Amino acid sequence: MSDVDFGRAMGASCALHPGREATGTCARCGNFTCDTCSQGGASPRCPTCRERSGATFPLRREDWNFSNLWDVCWAAFQREWGMLSLAVLVYLGVSFGAQLLINVATGIGAAVDSVVLAGVLGVVGLVAQQLVQGLVQLGLVRVCFDVLHGGRADVARLFSQMHKAVPYTLTMLLVFVIVMVPLALLGVLAILTLMGTGMLSGVDLNSSSDEVWSALVPMLGVMGLGFLVLVGPFTYLALPLYLVQPELAYDDAPPSPLEVLRRSWEAARGHRLGILGVGFAGGAVMLAGVFACCVGFIPGMALAQLLIAGMFLALRSPRDDAAESFPG
Repeated sequence: MSDVDFGRAMGASCALHPGREATGTCARCGNFTCDTCSQGGASPRCPTCRERSGATFPLRREDWNFSNLWDVCWAAFQREWGMLSLAVLVYLGVSFGAQLLINVATGIGAAVDSVVLAGVLGVVGLVAQQLVQGLVQLGLVRVCFDVLHGGRADVARLFSQMHKAVPYTLTMLLVFVIVMVPLALLGVLAILTLMGTGMLSGVDLNSSSDEVWSALVPMLGVMGLGFLVLVGPFTYLALPLYLVQPELAYDDAPPSPLEVLRRSWEAARGHRLGILGVGFAGGAVMLAGVFACCVGFIPGMALAQLLIAGMFLALRSPRDDAAESFPG
């Protein structure tokens, strides 16, 4: 009989969380464990034994740096690189399959010769693609959490986040509004500024190419200057959004969209340069994989995901509930 069956058959409670039903026993100490303690079955040991054996994530926001993060993630990658690469490969396959949804929807619209139907089905296909791809990406982050906590890279965990479709959609819509509304306002402001300075008056339908170009050069210069002035503040405000997906993936029952953003902002406080550096490092790792005859892109993406997940675990603010330290 399995540990899970044994715990449930006895009606036992978890040793660390007495209010929760036991679903197994620790392979080291024999204590009853719940799904939270076993990280959803990914770890055979309870949190206490994982901590004693050094199988918990060792970095904290007070003392982490990129060098230590790289050492921890590289060791985890060396241990599970094969299964992590397989998880990335499955993720890419699902993403490609989701892309087919748009092509099928567009093809149906073209077959019935209806522009409206093609547009509606195209939008539906795009939403479905983004939702499926996003939820599987949450699963990939969850796999990285398991590995960084000393567990195995279970490819099946890629599909463990499907129950978060509604909170994921609402959170991504909120992120979209936060990003796009300021950009739209800046675009309108730029047009109004150009109109106010008379830069648009030199362009009309009868202008020659040289006249159009002469009028566009100052406009492009103004827009470029505005971009340079605003890129710093916008980057400062947008960097916490880098942690939104890991925050959604961390808890089995994700918080509200506003709470996800609040926690992401709190985790990024004082560490924005570090987040930016890890982002660049992850991109460099994947680019190096492309240069390695493209075959290294998949393991490079796996390592980049580990870096992002590890950075989140290091930056994540402590919660009042100690049980959340080892989510399922």
